[in-house]
Amino acid sequence: MKRIAMSMGLGLLIVLSLSACNKAKEDYGLYCKEHGVPEKFCTLCHAELKGKLMLCTEHGNIPEDICTLCHKEVKEKYDIEVCPDHGLPKHFCIECEKAGKGEKSASGNLINDGWCEAFGARTPDGKLEYCKLLPLVRLASADLSKDVGLETAPVGEVEFTPELTAYAEVAYDGNRHAEIASRVSGVLKEVRLDAGAKVKAGAVLAVVDSAEVSAAKADFLAAREAFSLAEANSQRVEKLVGAGAVASKERPASQAAVNQARANLRAAEQRLQNLRFDEEARAEIARANDTGPFVSITSPIDGTIVAREAIPGVSVEPGRNLFTIADTSKLWLSINVPESDIERVQRGQNVSFITNSDATYSGEITWVGAEVDEKTRTAKVRAELTNPEGKLRAHQVGRALIKLGDSHKALTIPKKAVQRYENVDLVFLPEGPGAYRPQRIKTKPLTGNDEIEVSWGLNPKQEVVVAGAFLLKTEIMKGSIGAGCCD
Repeated sequence: MKRIAMSMGLGLLIVLSLSACNKAKEDYGLYCKEHGVPEKFCTLCHAELKGKLMLCTEHGNIPEDICTLCHKEVKEKYDIEVCPDHGLPKHFCIECEKAGKGEKSASGNLINDGWCEAFGARTPDGKLEYCKLLPLVRLASADLSKDVGLETAPVGEVEFTPELTAYAEVAYDGNRHAEIASRVSGVLKEVRLDAGAKVKAGAVLAVVDSAEVSAAKADFLAAREAFSLAEANSQRVEKLVGAGAVASKERPASQAAVNQARANLRAAEQRLQNLRFDEEARAEIARANDTGPFVSITSPIDGTIVAREAIPGVSVEPGRNLFTIADTSKLWLSINVPESDIERVQRGQNVSFITNSDATYSGEITWVGAEVDEKTRTAKVRAELTNPEGKLRAHQVGRALIKLGDSHKALTIPKKAVQRYENVDLVFLPEGPGAYRPQRIKTKPLTGNDEIEVSWGLNPKQEVVVAGAFLLKTEIMKGSIGAGCCD
């Protein structure tokens, strides 16, 4: 502000301001005579104050300190010139501005982008609390836009299906997969089926020659005979006691012998049952008085032999895997979902698995892991894939595309157009020559490209700044373009 010092009579200096803000007040400093408020609150003369002062959102975003409706005492405190019709500061009256009777008020350079109404904090009674509006950015000239490299692009509109892409690996369905081992020590006498064979539950895969089986059968036969003898002896004792031929004290001993023989028989039966000799097989052993050393290894499920380790003549031990059988018509897909995306994944979502050879298989999410790996920062997600032709194989790797929602029309803009300001996404829209309007937006990620979906804040065919947007953001952060960059 230019000032001219003029010498008067006794050498006193009287400073005359050439601006409208020229009346000094001892208690609140300079006074803006043109707009009837203290200089420190005059956002019409000092646009940079808009980003620094608290604004009254209820009454046109004028400075809270001069809102004569919210704070009636400030009228006299600051000598504020008031609108006779609406009670607001005369030159800041939003009601006169709406009616076309007043000049553009202090809110004229602040942009109401709808953010406050949609997402601003509210009091318990629903009243909007303080919410910051952003200023219109004005360049010193329209030509300056080219000089600083500002470029714009239209808001796009595409048909979009929200998807998540993640690394995945195929595995056998744990409910349709079995690793089969011998239950006894012995020698493989015979292997009946090879890898690739389709089997039904109960099919014999191999036969083991085992002394343990022979001993179990012999113990079973002996226990049967012992039980029969104990029962016969008990019946004989009962008859003798009834005839008075022997003392009654003989009865408990004979009954105890029966109980012991019964327990031994049950133990022998259970041992054979553990070796997969069912009731019918045990009856056949008893009928044929069979003490042979052979036991069959059978399949517990329907499926295909996907691995065979069994070799005739080789010694086997319990726990050593001989066959692996799996139903490959359905397989599991193990998906590693990044920690940042796991909240969007849930059971029932459709999945497409794309192999490295570009073959595609479809399935559905059946389980979402409850923890994140400490090293990879990913969570495990499992899907079930259909594999009717058997072409998909366990341990194949590829990409999983998880469908997160229904297809819809999506508004898109380049990612480089989006700036982050006060924890909110922000873009700039051309608003006449050399002017750019800030617009806060809500965004969603798009799959596999350099664009981002805008879910709130923009309309189709609007233009947004895609190059130089950061420069415009810095001007908002300063509260004023200043330094010759704006008016």
